[in-house]
Amino acid sequence: MTKYVICERSLHHAHAGSKARDDIRRLLEQEAWQPFEVHPGENKGYFDKLLCVGYTIADWKRLERVVQSGDVVLVQFPLIMYNKVSLYALPSIRRMKTRGVRFIMLVHDLESLRGYSFTDFDKQWVAEADMLISHNPRMSKVLREYGATAPIKEIGVFDYLLPTVTPIPPEARHGIDIAGNLSHEKAGYIYRLATQFPDADINLYGPKFDEKQGPSAWYRGMYAPDELPSKLQGRFGLIWDGDSTETCTGFYGKYLAVNNPHKLSLYLASDKPVIIWNKAALASFVTQHGVGFAVDSMREAVQVERTIDKEEYLSMTKRAGELGAQLRGGYYTRRVVGELQAAMPQLQER
Repeated sequence: MTKYVICERSLHHAHAGSKARDDIRRLLEQEAWQPFEVHPGENKGYFDKLLCVGYTIADWKRLERVVQSGDVVLVQFPLIMYNKVSLYALPSIRRMKTRGVRFIMLVHDLESLRGYSFTDFDKQWVAEADMLISHNPRMSKVLREYGATAPIKEIGVFDYLLPTVTPIPPEARHGIDIAGNLSHEKAGYIYRLATQFPDADINLYGPKFDEKQGPSAWYRGMYAPDELPSKLQGRFGLIWDGDSTETCTGFYGKYLAVNNPHKLSLYLASDKPVIIWNKAALASFVTQHGVGFAVDSMREAVQVERTIDKEEYLSMTKRAGELGAQLRGGYYTRRVVGELQAAMPQLQER
């Protein structure tokens, strides 16, 4: 039996969106999974989409020629490809399944929960999985609602591999870090913060910051994923999405109730406690591990950062550092890969 992991070239080197995939690929290769590379989409428009149809069909037919009965293929879903174009891979997958090849799908995102109008997209891919790796119980429940009948494993939290990290010392930190996509669509609340909380101490990092409408004094720049953990200045990292400072709103806000945001892994890998929306799927993970606070509004978040006792903060930072060390070493991915290995006989029987 040969184990393959589908790989795509990283497109956004200063964006954490590719880091989770790259880390999983690296850890799987260390566990003797063989990389099989396919073309990604380039987001260049209609002509590129047409080219990618041909690339996708050719790539997956090439995989058909390589795999043998009993082999296992892991797909990081969704592919870095135009969503509808990626569906051209499914006929090849179905043919391989009839020959005894088994497919594991590790879910990074569910597009239908992020506002993608073609709601059958996720369901069509999920239907072909012989095993699924979900984020957490809430996402697993959604996958069952989408018709998944395959066994589901849960990763718990994404790892964040780092060769070295030199976080800013706790006594030198200030304010709240907000890292990630700073667009109005995903993080519209940050453009209200300066008006509603003019005395708040905020550090912004990431792409798509609107300098004309945003509080430019808060903006700290954009860094590559491996560089960012040593640049974060805040005492806490914030996990919040949507337009409102009162609660998380919109598709991105509601999505926090289901998914594992990779920025949680970023903050913990930086030995930094977090502040998270109290209805987020990982709010209980944060509070149970004692690495942060779950809040219902940005007002509460600002208040927590201002008033936390020094000793409590240092204790919380210590716990965040211990958990961060696990993430930097790939603990959670290795654990779920071990569960996959134990389930291989069950997988072959499907």
